[in-house]
Amino acid sequence: MDKIIWVLGLKHSNARKSISWLSPFPNFSNCDVLVINLPLLEEEILKKRQADLNLEARRYIFDMLMARKDVIVILSANQNILSWLPIYPVINKVAPVKMKEDKGKTPWDAYLKTVEECDYYIRKFAFQYIKALTDPGSEYHENYYFTEIAENSHYFLDIATELEVKNRAEQVIGACIRFIIRYGDGVFYERGTFVSGSITFLPPPTRVSVEEAIDLVINTLTGAEIAEPSPPWEDQIDLPGLKDINEKIQQKERDKEKIIKEIRELQTEKDNLVKFRWLLWTKGTPLENAVRDAFIFLGFPEIRKIREENLEDWVIEFKHIKQYQYGVFEIKGADERTSLADLTQCNKWVEDYMLENKKAKGIFVTNQYRSVDPLKNQEKREHFEKNEIEYAETRGICILPTHEIFYATVEKLNKNPKITRKFIEEKIANSKGICRLSET
Repeated sequence: MDKIIWVLGLKHSNARKSISWLSPFPNFSNCDVLVINLPLLEEEILKKRQADLNLEARRYIFDMLMARKDVIVILSANQNILSWLPIYPVINKVAPVKMKEDKGKTPWDAYLKTVEECDYYIRKFAFQYIKALTDPGSEYHENYYFTEIAENSHYFLDIATELEVKNRAEQVIGACIRFIIRYGDGVFYERGTFVSGSITFLPPPTRVSVEEAIDLVINTLTGAEIAEPSPPWEDQIDLPGLKDINEKIQQKERDKEKIIKEIRELQTEKDNLVKFRWLLWTKGTPLENAVRDAFIFLGFPEIRKIREENLEDWVIEFKHIKQYQYGVFEIKGADERTSLADLTQCNKWVEDYMLENKKAKGIFVTNQYRSVDPLKNQEKREHFEKNEIEYAETRGICILPTHEIFYATVEKLNKNPKITRKFIEEKIANSKGICRLSET
């Protein structure tokens, strides 16, 4: 059976699925091999997606390794861009060092021929995240068969290296590793051993583009024929007209780089715009982030968390309304209906602020019946039982459906002068029950 190969961070025609760094992360366990293109994960994108990378992408990769599936990582020399992975190399930056001319055969020989030199080396591998989720002594551990066996006995976690890629200074710049968990009730952990799937770290290419290098990775994984490289002396043999063609190619390459940069900028602009549609169908952290991004666009740049991570989702400050100091958000997406308990949770945050002598307005952002086209089910999306409406009215809670935030965002994109921060603050402050930002 053919392997299902996905690529994260690059659109690639030979992969079954390509996932942009700015798109929602699917569960990677649905593929057999995940290829991760870290060189295209820029610092600006990292800042935008840090929470999603830490909470979702890292967990999905961990689940893949626990299911003995494989991950291939094209490395970056930026430590910040590595550290969200469940296992990641701790690197030292150095002046570029040439690749070691290793005569041994590895599965990645074709790829490694695209790497001429490397400007880092790997000191060690960090795997605290793995330990936190597998050690029965950790408060965060998941329940696996070996955690039950090891809970009152012995647990040992180690990293096994199957392949090392080195530079001429004999420093490791890439490796294929697995984590091994030994468990049991005796000195030698005789009850058993768990071996994860592999995660392979490859140095970034220098002789070809990352896309071409990933072609070689996919060809290696699928067993496709890989062209034999030409001998080094071939380029020294001239042909009539070859110089002119090479100059034209170089000019086109310069033009191509400019166009690619413009496309990336447009793609980023598109991704930032398309994210507003997440308001209509997501839940959990993606929905929370979509609400935050929409409010920033609508003129609330200060939206943030003030208290601990597990309390209210976001907080805004009222600038034009004297009645309240803060607006506190409880955000819920649901396949069917949200509940009265969600409203009471929102009110609980308001009461917390009251105890600190701070006037807060409860804002319950709801995305119920989220899987149905909002043009066809607006009535359901806005349906609340009589007791829920009464609860919101008596406690002054603003029920703000996500499609109302979406429509306000669309109006602002259309340059509607009525969609101002003052207008939104007044709507929220005066709403006791359903709030309609679209009624301008």
